[in-house]
Amino acid sequence: MEAKNIKRLLVIVVPAFIGVILLVATVVLTYTAAVALITGIDGPTQELVVERVQVEYLENTSVIHLTDQDLKQYPVLESAIRDAAVQISGKTPMTGVENLVLIESFGIDAREGDRPYLEYEGAYYSTRVLLH
Repeated sequence: MEAKNIKRLLVIVVPAFIGVILLVATVVLTYTAAVALITGIDGPTQELVVERVQVEYLENTSVIHLTDQDLKQYPVLESAIRDAAVQISGKTPMTGVENLVLIESFGIDAREGDRPYLEYEGAYYSTRVLLH
């Protein structure tokens, strides 16, 4: 009689356990899909802000010298720098992927306090990323 009760218990417990796992997986996937739809696949909207700075503020800082090729390769950076060259500050929207590329290439990151300055055609620029 004891073996029969164990089999009956297993018949109830195993499907219930599988059901709980499927329920949890469904909730996680639904939540992930909802967040992706609301924020977009690339995450929250981001904006690159570039501001011209005076040379005397560049003591003991790292400077990355940009070339025309750099700006052709990174259109977001080019747009922001072109705006900053005209009006002191330039802003341009960017995707999460573009932000990751700029972080990898130039150290431009919203979380870093010691970002390098960028130099292009004799003008120096500081950068920051705004998250919306």
